[in-house]
Amino acid sequence: MTSLPWFLEILVGVGMGFCSGLFGLGGSSIGTPILRLLGLPPLIALASPLPLTLPSAIGGAIAYRKEHLIYWRIALLTSLWGFPGVLLGAWITEFLPGTILMLLTAGFILSVGVYGLSGLRNRSLPETKVQLHEAIIPYWSPLLGLINGLLANGGGLLLVPLYQLGIGLGLRAALATSLATVTLMAIPSTIIHAFLGHIDWELTGWLAVGVFPSTYLGSKLALRLPGLMLSRLYSAFLIVLALYFGYTEIASVIK
Repeated sequence: MTSLPWFLEILVGVGMGFCSGLFGLGGSSIGTPILRLLGLPPLIALASPLPLTLPSAIGGAIAYRKEHLIYWRIALLTSLWGFPGVLLGAWITEFLPGTILMLLTAGFILSVGVYGLSGLRNRSLPETKVQLHEAIIPYWSPLLGLINGLLANGGGLLLVPLYQLGIGLGLRAALATSLATVTLMAIPSTIIHAFLGHIDWELTGWLAVGVFPSTYLGSKLALRLPGLMLSRLYSAFLIVLALYFGYTEIASVIK
């Protein structure tokens, strides 16, 4: 059980959900640093938001499924090859110092922000290609799984460029297939972290109270505002957050 007031946990969930719905770029990534900055233990801050990636990923995958944009073979192959990495990554968290995990998380969030500012996320490629390069999946999926298990993150940030630039899917198909993969990989990751005692389910529940309605509100607002500008602003915010988060972790060790 955390020491945070329940209303503060809901407020963090509101921020997570609203950012996810409004910007569509790593909204859940703010959960871990904010919870850690509020004083929660590293592993609890890391893994407690993880179960909340499932509903949003499943909902998005269902929506894309109706448009027949999900390449299920690619999603399944990625998940199967990535599963050993998920196991290894989650197991390693038991032995790594909390500061190291938090600095790795800060680096991941920084990469989310840089990726958003780079313009690669909105790069326009053909929606279909004659030949898909599935042969690279066994080489990259274990690494993606390792990051998934280690940082308790769905990994959509890494999957989209892999599917789009590496395998050759169009942007919408890459987004759709990544959501399906995130769903498949988040299930074992959640089970493992729960088994290791890294998830505070009461905290997760209060976060969910804030996440679900605010995700809808953020999505509705996103339809009325210029998406590219908002995405760039949010990416810049993530960069600042990551740098500040990393600085506070290092400063706490130096003290």
